[in-house]
Amino acid sequence: MTPQSAILPAASSHAIFLLLRRRLGRRADSKLAAYLSGIPAASKALHEMQPDTHLMSAIGFSADFWPELFGRERPAELRAFPHIPGAIHPAPVTIADLFLHLRAERADVLHDFASNFLDDVKDWLEPVEVTAAFRRREGRDLTGFVDGTENPELAERAGVALVGDADPAWAGGSYVHIQRYVHRMEAWNKLPVLQQEAIIGRTKASDEELPDDDRPRTAHISRVVIEEHGAELELLRQSLPYGVPGGDRGLYFVSYCRTPRHFEKMLARMVAPTDDGRVDHLLNFSRAVTGGAFFVPSIERLQALAAS
Repeated sequence: MTPQSAILPAASSHAIFLLLRRRLGRRADSKLAAYLSGIPAASKALHEMQPDTHLMSAIGFSADFWPELFGRERPAELRAFPHIPGAIHPAPVTIADLFLHLRAERADVLHDFASNFLDDVKDWLEPVEVTAAFRRREGRDLTGFVDGTENPELAERAGVALVGDADPAWAGGSYVHIQRYVHRMEAWNKLPVLQQEAIIGRTKASDEELPDDDRPRTAHISRVVIEEHGAELELLRQSLPYGVPGGDRGLYFVSYCRTPRHFEKMLARMVAPTDDGRVDHLLNFSRAVTGGAFFVPSIERLQALAAS
């Protein structure tokens, strides 16, 4: 099965993330299903007409919305965004039924494609949030640290991000989780670099992990690097910074994985004092304001909607 194009490649220069929900009283019908099934072909066709754009897309659906499109058959682990008991830091859940991830090397193409998409689905779906994001130099977040350093190498990405033989009916698909974080940039920038490094768990200039003995258990790296049975739990992150000067600025977190369990365990260790009584101190300077869980089916399973 073929994964949707936005999942696996290395970061693009620009992205737009769209969250949508069903309009009150509206349900998905065959016309909407057929249109959504054509999104991979539409983005591929535009890229082929304008190769310099490198336009890619991935569209996913929530557990609540899933039956209206696919009926009773569903991925084995499809479920809602997790509610974390005992959370100290907020991990809000956004009511959203559909997630569209668009990425390219040109922002104008993304704007036009997203605008046309919203116009085409407006009878059924309304936008909850539309966020334009961008890649900074060296892949650095607005905090100044390189983001996504724990990502698998390109050759290993498919094994981390895509459902395989464990759920063969949905092979080539991926569980995606999103969170939009707002950074407290003024407070963060007042911190000495050494304190910032202790909060992240890496050096700022050379991007090296701090030695285990020097890295606090509250450091971000300490919370999200988890080993089980001798192997590290992995995600494929496609996160990007977003924002405007003088307004909200932060990170749009996006992770793809063959199972939702990896994200859920990392989030629990970040926001709640689970096994060791600690939480992620980065969250004192960055607050989640949205959260969603979706499944991105393979292109073949998505295209099958046109015949349903």
